Amino acid sequence: MIVGFLIILGSTGPTGLTGPTGTTGPTGATGPTGATGPTGTTGLTGATGPTGATGPTGPTGDTGLTGDTGPTGEAGATGETGATGETGPTGPAATINIGSVTTGDPGTNAEVINSGDENNAIFDFIIPRGEPGGGGTPEVLATVDTTSQDTTPGGALVFNENPLVSGFTISHQAGSTDIIINQPGIYEAAFHSTVAVASGTPIPATVTVRLEANGVPVPGAVASHTFAASGETGNLSFTVPFQVTATPETIRVVVDNAGFTFSDVSLTVVRLGDTA
Repeated sequence: MIVGFLIILGSTGPTGLTGPTGTTGPTGATGPTGATGPTGTTGLTGATGPTGATGPTGPTGDTGLTGDTGPTGEAGATGETGATGETGPTGPAATINIGSVTTGDPGTNAEVINSGDENNAIFDFIIPRGEPGGGGTPEVLATVDTTSQDTTPGGALVFNENPLVSGFTISHQAGSTDIIINQPGIYEAAFHSTVAVASGTPIPATVTVRLEANGVPVPGAVASHTFAASGETGNLSFTVPFQVTATPETIRVVVDNAGFTFSDVSLTVVRLGDTA
């Protein structure tokens, strides 16, 4: 027999309290990778890491240009003297002879000069003179000519006698035109002569006489005379100091003009002293 039941459903009741969480189930399979997100901002630079190991040496580069030469270093110490060599053979014996002996200026050094060679020596001596002492022998030369001398242009007068020669610094050979001074210093020359017009010289006529040293006129040592008549005579004279700086020095009395006759010619030369 079939019995029918009619079940009438009531309204849903209120939700009950949540039960306790069950145990976690096993992890499911990994899902597919999602799309890459946008790049984030750059983070701060990290601290520098330690220096890595030195790499292998690279190939040698091309040689550079040569630099400028540096300054010269100080000279090194002198090395030791080498051993003395063997003595050479004895050479021929030298000869020694005395050549000239001359005097030098006071205060200079004596000199010995070999005018020969190492095998034949000829020694020339230069010995300084002493300083002239006060009250010593005066250095004076007086030379004259009493004969008549006709003049030529630029010709020098001749002196035939030396009545006084004192000392050694002034010398003259009788019959010569030249007076030689052998020592530097201050000198004085005094000249005097009588002069006449030679026959045939037109009037008026002028004659000039002067002192020359080594061919150069001595300043102030000149005298002139102009003749107004043929029978006239005149006197010419000068006295002048002069300096001698190099010796020997030759002095002469020179007449500028022809057509005159000189007589009773005299020249006195005195050394006054040294140059200051």
